[in-house]
This record gives sequence, C-alpha cells and structure tokens, in this order.
Amino acid sequence: MEINYSLNVQKFEAYFDQWSDKVYHYAFHKTRSSYLAEETVQRTFIKLWHNLSEKDIAAKVESQIFCIARTTILDLVKEEYNRKKLLQAESSLIQHHSPADDYYAKQLESILADVINQLPEKRKQIFILSRYSNLSHKQIANKLSISSKTVENQITLVLKKIRKALLFSLLFIF
Repeated sequence: MEINYSLNVQKFEAYFDQWSDKVYHYAFHKTRSSYLAEETVQRTFIKLWHNLSEKDIAAKVESQIFCIARTTILDLVKEEYNRKKLLQAESSLIQHHSPADDYYAKQLESILADVINQLPEKRKQIFILSRYSNLSHKQIANKLSISSKTVENQITLVLKKIRKALLFSLLFIF
C-alpha cells in the first residue's frame, strides 16, 4: 500500500510539473482571468489526484487533464457569473431601502423574536436548528433522537404561529 502511494505521488508530481503551465495558459486563454486560470490549475490537479488514488489511468493523461480543466473552467465561470449576479442583486437591495424600511425590519425582527421566545423549549430548539443552523429535518431528528415527521410537524406549527403573528402585526402596526 505504501509503495502504491509513493508511486502515485511521483506520477502526480511528474504530471503537475509537465502540465500545470499548459493548463494555466489554456484556462487563461479561455477566461482572460489569472485568478480563474490559477483556480483551474488547482482544481484540475486535485481532481487528477483523486483519480490517481481511485483508479489506474495509464492511458492518455493529457486528454484527461484537459477534459478535467475544461469542465472546471465551465464550473468556475458559472460560479463567477452567479457570484456577480448575487452581488448586483445585493447592491440594488442595499441602495433601495429607506430609514422607514429599517424601522419596519426591526419591528418584524422583534415580533419574530417574541414569537420564538414564547415557543415551548423543544419546538424552539427544533425551529432554531432548522432556520438558523440550516439543518435538514433528518439531521435535526438524528440530533434530538426524534422522528423526522415530528420535526416536520413542529416546524409547521411554528411557521403557522409566526404567520399569524406577522399578519396580526401588519394589520395593526403598519
């Protein structure tokens, strides 16, 4: 096992030395971004390392490297596009709110906090794990040693209570 690992390390180093500059130039040519090109090289060789450790890839390493690089470039370009789109959406949200919006947001946060604080302890814990810790129903069920259906029912009850409180506050406060 140790010999096989050493051989993989030697193969990987040889492939990296031979192909990393070529992958960088390929990625830079496609993206015109040194950051994305560097990231492509890193991710490509990480995936190649995983492939080396999982299976024997004696044939056509060059084609495998550039296939990995091409899909990595596509993934990175999508990520970059989505990141820029999200930043634009956030900046437009930030630019379009007024002091009144801040006041209403604080009022709603206060109402939400009051509703959550009035919940039974177990229900509050389930809701916080779901909404603030972003755990799935199954993860919460495992963590609290209860059924997934119980988690779902408890969250449904909390959301009904929150909707009712917010509707009431919207009718009378705003």
